[in-house]
Amino acid sequence: MKRNRNLYLLLFTIIFQFCADNSVYKSYKDFENGWKLNDTVFFKFRTSVDKKCDIQFHIRNDNDYQYSNLFLIASLEEDNYEVRKDTLEYLMADKEGNLLGRRYGNIRESFLTWVNEFDFKSNSDYLVTINHAMRKNGEEKGIKSLQGIITLGIKVSEKIYDNE
Repeated sequence: MKRNRNLYLLLFTIIFQFCADNSVYKSYKDFENGWKLNDTVFFKFRTSVDKKCDIQFHIRNDNDYQYSNLFLIASLEEDNYEVRKDTLEYLMADKEGNLLGRRYGNIRESFLTWVNEFDFKSNSDYLVTINHAMRKNGEEKGIKSLQGIITLGIKVSEKIYDNE
């Protein structure tokens, strides 16, 4: 009996190590009635150690999302200095119009990589700002309320190398 308990404990430890979350920072912003054009999303965090990390966005959308892509403008500040600013396009549906991402009922969740291996510095303050930059074809002005986007999240995760 004691041998079985030790075996279960060993198995649990192995599973826990493989499933451990390597997140340095994770946060989410929910939207009611769509993501408004002028609704800038801010994620502020501080790092405590020097690490190479990836930055990934998590998008949750429902069937009200009517577009095949998603344009974002994202910027990263380190100690009040802008170190990166990008206009990003992410594919949200296939050629047949089927929404991409993990499916949970009528909700889709997509994990979209923005930055790979950014050198975060210890005791530095970071600010990530994100706006959607969606507009209809042939129109100059942006979509005032982007329906179907439920949640925008960010995950900053420590880079793990296979050879370590």
